[in-house]
Amino acid sequence: MCKINKSGFSLIELLVVVAIIGALASIGTIAYNGYVDGARKTSAQNAMQQIALMQTEYYSIVGEYYGEASCTPSAANTSAINTNLFDGAESIDVEKYWFCTHVQTESGSQVGYVVKACNVSDNACGSTNLTLNAKGENNF
Repeated sequence: MCKINKSGFSLIELLVVVAIIGALASIGTIAYNGYVDGARKTSAQNAMQQIALMQTEYYSIVGEYYGEASCTPSAANTSAINTNLFDGAESIDVEKYWFCTHVQTESGSQVGYVVKACNVSDNACGSTNLTLNAKGENNF
């Protein structure tokens, strides 16, 4: 009898390797998306801190806080914050997040503000809503 020298992989071995690589790739993709979402949320929190600092500066110059009686985060409100608080510079530009500022009043006088942010999903506010007020209280 002649022995045939067999080299290479069988079809079953190749399928097992491909299945293992596919499983690892799917786990890696899910973990990566979680890291990206976390980084965006942290970036939005930092932007809210910047807005709070600019609110303090705006108050010291103008004598009142910038904002509306009530607000809903939107692209237009984010743009208005950039125009009015940051002198038109694109300082607040966090991917997939919108912002707005709400002025708090008591007896007709301003007593503080609330910075609001929401994550954008399908061109509307999603489930993650962040707030930061003049006292530094937040929900993140």
